[in-house]
Amino acid sequence: MKKEQPAVRVFVSGREVCNDLTKAGRDEYHRRVRVMWERQGRKCGLMISPQCKEHGGRLLINEAQFDHSYGRGMGGGKRNDSIIDKDGNPTNMAVCCWCNSLKGSRPLTYFLEES
Repeated sequence: MKKEQPAVRVFVSGREVCNDLTKAGRDEYHRRVRVMWERQGRKCGLMISPQCKEHGGRLLINEAQFDHSYGRGMGGGKRNDSIIDKDGNPTNMAVCCWCNSLKGSRPLTYFLEES
């Protein structure tokens, strides 16, 4: 008999990864996108692309994408799907496709330094 896989794997470092191979993991991933979207006032968390700025950052939930603020790196080997850090502060964000594409795998600090 196969062992049931957890929806979210929590590493010793505190890093969390939603298991996209299970329905429960995918559902949790989408739930986290919704939580981030709501805490951001239903707006893109980045607003760095011209298209996003043109729309005032407005973001529909069915268009929201998970942005890993510090990048996923190594094909997802450093991925952290947490939405609250160990100190209780918000981490990661929901973003539009334009900003997510523009940001790519670069860390959020790359864009903060340019501002």
